[in-house]
Amino acid sequence: MPKLLKMLIWLPLAALPCLVAAAPPGIEQNRGHWAFQPLQKASPPEVIDNSWPRNDIDRFVLARLEASGLKPAPEAGRATLIRRLSLDLTGLPPSPEEVEQFVGDPSPRAYEALVERLLASPHYGERWARHWLDLARYADTSGFHNDLDRPYAWKYRDYVIRSFNDDKPYARFIAEQIAGDEIEGAGAQGLIATGFCRNGPSNDDNMGKTPEAIAQYRADQMDDVISTTSSVFLGLTLGCARCHDHKTEPLAARDYYSFYAIFAGTERLGLPKGATNEKDDKIKDDAQVMALVETRPEAPATHILLRGLASSRGALVGPAVPAVLTTQPPRFPAPAAKSTLRRKTLADWIASPETTLTWRVMANRVWQHHFGSGIVATPSNLGLSGARPSHPELLDWLAERLLDSGGSIKDLHRLILLSATYRQQRRAGPPENPGLRLQRMEAEVIRDSILAVSGRLNPRMGGPGIKPRIRAELLDASQRNKWPVLKEEGPDQWRRSIYIYVKRQLLMPSLELFDAPTTTDSCALRSQSTVPTQALVLMNDEFVEEQAGHLASRAMKEAGDDPSMAVERLFMITLSHPPTPEKKAQALGFLRERTAAEGGESALQDLAHVLLNSSGFVYID
Repeated sequence: MPKLLKMLIWLPLAALPCLVAAAPPGIEQNRGHWAFQPLQKASPPEVIDNSWPRNDIDRFVLARLEASGLKPAPEAGRATLIRRLSLDLTGLPPSPEEVEQFVGDPSPRAYEALVERLLASPHYGERWARHWLDLARYADTSGFHNDLDRPYAWKYRDYVIRSFNDDKPYARFIAEQIAGDEIEGAGAQGLIATGFCRNGPSNDDNMGKTPEAIAQYRADQMDDVISTTSSVFLGLTLGCARCHDHKTEPLAARDYYSFYAIFAGTERLGLPKGATNEKDDKIKDDAQVMALVETRPEAPATHILLRGLASSRGALVGPAVPAVLTTQPPRFPAPAAKSTLRRKTLADWIASPETTLTWRVMANRVWQHHFGSGIVATPSNLGLSGARPSHPELLDWLAERLLDSGGSIKDLHRLILLSATYRQQRRAGPPENPGLRLQRMEAEVIRDSILAVSGRLNPRMGGPGIKPRIRAELLDASQRNKWPVLKEEGPDQWRRSIYIYVKRQLLMPSLELFDAPTTTDSCALRSQSTVPTQALVLMNDEFVEEQAGHLASRAMKEAGDDPSMAVERLFMITLSHPPTPEKKAQALGFLRERTAAEGGESALQDLAHVLLNSSGFVYID
């Protein structure tokens, strides 16, 4: 939608009669929309089979199943559960030793202890920060023609990882990203957190020189902030009201520009080298942070911009939140010495228990990443045009639990992961049962898991982004801020994929192929493509082939010279379970054939390569 709007705003007024003439759906009539209502104090429903539920989540799910004449699936085996939990919470597969210990642990609290151990792992923050960085359209470059380097963008990425590991209360997490410079005691981390508002694409070295061009560029940059802030935290498509009243939501252009007024006094701190300022001076060196801050108590007046054009000013508006969401709008206080405090007021309102939309949105996002689909299938649109919730009472109950816990995301994980719903065997099933969706690993998890099973994953955390090898013939597609040519990779490149330098003009091809987002806009739900080139890359990519060799060497070292033991070890390392007798016989036959043709070590590498290409490795059962 933002790209479409940027094209539309340059059209003459006569070309847009339907856009400017339409009125938004009535605000008063639509205050009753389910997502705009207070949380419903839903009690877990009564169920017939009281032996199945492990907590109240299960009662909501089971009641729907029983009403449809359905039953839940059996519980998955322990080897399946530890692999599922490990990949969900840390993005890394369990070691064979961890699998064997969990499978052999007779304690009735072994599962709960496993959940706690994984939540305490520093890898948890790396895994769940990736979900948030998709929403925050994080990248290490500006995009557009010159794709300028953002040398300190990685500090925001590390801030998000640290926040998830620390289980930062969600209200605080919101406030720091919207108004970190206005919060007492936030310090440098508060400045870094406002990088959320700076992550979008920018064209700072080519924004134009005239006052009109500079004003239009400012409006375009603020549109990114408004659209992302409203969709990520509130699940609203407010950005669609930039040029006209929203076509399908009770959001007027006045709502959009009142939101704009909240950010009107901001300025950017930390510009990439090569950018130009408003005086057309080249930036040589700027602050070692990328932030959006205020430095004075006054904000410029905000006008509705007709058709989104900075040169076409309409009515004057003040700071306000979307009218449909409240009958008691927040009061914007008198400014402080160096700030209008408007963004802090907005953050406090968004994170308020009364703004129940916020808590529904986040509860739905956590559910989505555990089950592959949210209770609301449009996670950044809970408005009139969004999907209806499949289990509305359950969503409100989860949002209430998130609020009651003080905004603890880890507590919400515990509720979901300890449920019988989560522990079911995954197979094709009805929509009434959310626990049955088979999920493919995300792009980064595939790469990280390959490194983990090969024994070559470098666990070092944080710092500037890494630049793994990209085939030389692909580098010509990006002529500026060029990617280095590497003939070989080593430990410096074998870190987790969240630390890969995100270059907007040239995304990491192997990640892009498996549906990593483009970072141009906020991504709430990755696509799930299945195309032949994915299998071809896993079969032919240098990285996969090399890591298959390391995996084979690891298996030989741990199993000795016995081919039968080596096969069992390979299965345990890659799939977290031993081979069935049939699979083992097939693998040993494969080894005999390949050994006769190529030699023993090469044959084991080929088998390792086959396992890395298998559905059992790439999918999370």
